[in-house]
Amino acid sequence: MLRYSTKDLEKEVISLDKEIGYIESLIGLEKLRIKNPELLVIEKNINHPKINISPMLLVPFVENAFKHGDFRDKGFVLKVSDDNKVLHFYLHNYKNQKMKDTASGIGIENVKKRLEILYPKKHELFIKDLESEFIVDLRIIFPYENN
Repeated sequence: MLRYSTKDLEKEVISLDKEIGYIESLIGLEKLRIKNPELLVIEKNINHPKINISPMLLVPFVENAFKHGDFRDKGFVLKVSDDNKVLHFYLHNYKNQKMKDTASGIGIENVKKRLEILYPKKHELFIKDLESEFIVDLRIIFPYENN
């Protein structure tokens, strides 16, 4: 995790498997503090692990899930796939109602801006910020030369 956050973040792009590897390491670390780690459902179907992606594009959503999530008796569902040159990232978590954070989500706003710059008209980001749930549904269409 330290290597990723120091060495890989210096690069303009990294392989998808490195971004997902960091997310898996983050989840593994968080599982140590969660009472019911089996409630963290992760589905991964990656066919092109070496496809390039901007670093730390997906991570803020996972970090927010752990920061604001309810893990007492609820978990989250994370699905990542890359069928037909489309990266699909889906995350659904329940909010911890006792921990209301008044700080605005600068991480998510940053990701939105980066997506507009890096993947203009090549992405769709849907966020549902409900009272007790938070859902992220992101699709990025990769150019054909990005193998």
